[in-house]
Amino acid sequence: MRWVLGLSLIVIGLLVLPVGKAAGAKPEVYLQPVLTFESPLNNIHLDEDTRQQVDSLIRNKLKGMAVADELPYEIPNINWGGYHSSNEHITASDEIFLYPAIMVSTSIDTANNNSLETAYTSTVIAGISLLFCMPEENLDMSRMTEEGNTVSLRLLGIVPMVEAETIGLSQYNRQTDRWENLHNTPISNGEKQGKFISLVHRMLKNDISFSSIKNNLRDDEAKLGIDTYQVTDVAMSSERAREMFMGQAAEDLQFLVGYFFTSAYQKKTKRVVYPPAVGGQQLADDMIDGAYRLSLDSANGRVDVTMSHPGHPIRLDISGLASQMVNSGNNVYTNLHKVWLAKSPVEGDEQRELSRVSERTVKLLPGTSADWHDNQIYTALLLGLAQELAS
Repeated sequence: MRWVLGLSLIVIGLLVLPVGKAAGAKPEVYLQPVLTFESPLNNIHLDEDTRQQVDSLIRNKLKGMAVADELPYEIPNINWGGYHSSNEHITASDEIFLYPAIMVSTSIDTANNNSLETAYTSTVIAGISLLFCMPEENLDMSRMTEEGNTVSLRLLGIVPMVEAETIGLSQYNRQTDRWENLHNTPISNGEKQGKFISLVHRMLKNDISFSSIKNNLRDDEAKLGIDTYQVTDVAMSSERAREMFMGQAAEDLQFLVGYFFTSAYQKKTKRVVYPPAVGGQQLADDMIDGAYRLSLDSANGRVDVTMSHPGHPIRLDISGLASQMVNSGNNVYTNLHKVWLAKSPVEGDEQRELSRVSERTVKLLPGTSADWHDNQIYTALLLGLAQELAS
């Protein structure tokens, strides 16, 4: 009789457990098409074919991780095989969606006059974020249609990634007294697109990790945005920085510094970090619910992603820029650039301020000169320094 009673309790227990929600079961996440962050910063034109390539790379990567049981969630009803541009929303308020987003698709271009020749370069920067979202609590589901209406979501966490590489980087050969690997024409948008895709492939191979958002897919308290971090300001206390970067150039730099820091900081700390709320990149303070809102574009209309105010705001400061030209004689010149970047608040072993120096030595033919692009050099230094400061 005691054995029968025990069996009955077990059966009752199984009946009351929700199907698919058993203890230890992975949460379900619905994969969506790739979004793009429309911004003056993103000067590399990405056509539909490039978007499809990004979508395919991400899907193939997630498929491989799913087969290897390396995902902290399940992706049900996934169409692994083909690209789709329609938002496949499930009209239930507690569903979780994964939106891959192209956040940065830009290049820093230079044209340097070296040894009677003009050398063109482009440093291509690719930034991808995987956005984990839920529908807003008071969302009108009738707006989630195929007719281009706005979709409104609340951000749970992101996986930010960023890579950069220079096309056309030339080198001076002292033995031949000539420049090598010169790119004699401006880098085309097609070349930049190709480099962008290769950088996305590299990011997905080396940098993708879901450890920082794993708990936010389960913990209701975490979904409120309490234990979250965000770069809320990238100041320019350096007078020279304010002189050299103004208007849109300043906003672009602030967003890039914030994004590079965000990606490295989350990777290092495993904390939940929101996209940077800096640079005037359509991130606005919503006075109704006290949240930030990020607007992105899909092939089907606009998607608004809302973030709670972070529990831990981070302030960065471009605190110094300096440069010096050293003439060593015999037409040999060394150009030195130095930048300083500070962070507050400082926790534990985190660095308060770091600096970085670049040194470039060239030999020029008599009567020629090198056109130094200080802004581009400072930008490259600050982006690398942002990653170093975050680590």
